[in-house]
Amino acid sequence: MTIYYTLTFTLLVLEMLVFCLVVLPLPMHWRHAMIKGFRNSPIVKQALYGLKIVFAFIFLLFIDTFNRLQRIAEEHEQEEGHHHDYSFEASLKAKRFYAQRNLYLTGFTLFLSLILERTIALVIDMLEREEQLKHMKKESATATEDTNKLIEIDASYKKQIDDLKNEISGLKKTSLDFESLKKRASQQSAEYDQLVKERDALLKK
Repeated sequence: MTIYYTLTFTLLVLEMLVFCLVVLPLPMHWRHAMIKGFRNSPIVKQALYGLKIVFAFIFLLFIDTFNRLQRIAEEHEQEEGHHHDYSFEASLKAKRFYAQRNLYLTGFTLFLSLILERTIALVIDMLEREEQLKHMKKESATATEDTNKLIEIDASYKKQIDDLKNEISGLKKTSLDFESLKKRASQQSAEYDQLVKERDALLKK
């Protein structure tokens, strides 16, 4: 295996490890820390830029391997029309085997890179939605507490209003009793004056 196919295989293994790490049921705070470090690290951004170039090179290898398979198939068809050379046929089968291996290697590396990119994007989106949900729950809890406080204040005000109404009704009743006593006192004073006048009249006689 040549050096660039060895590097392609190494990249494929790394992709598989990263994919397993992404889909593992890790604790949520570990996921948040890992994703934040992944998104905010300048080294990771540079590495992603370099990986794009590497994947472009792997795509060229994939196309080259596919063309090589086509050429091997044409050579095999030409060999079938001529005499059988077993050494040439064995060499042709070996070339086809290596070309197919390289085609599967590069193709699966490209396919897994697409799957991995989409999976990471979905995980990041899921974590962002969970953060938004937590924030909304906190806001909802705060709004519920504020509503309960307002209800308590409203109940307190209503109680104070009822107490004031009771005091006003008590004062009105007291005022009515005072007016009644005032009328009785004036009546008794008038009767007393009348009696005094009658007594004075009797004394003069």
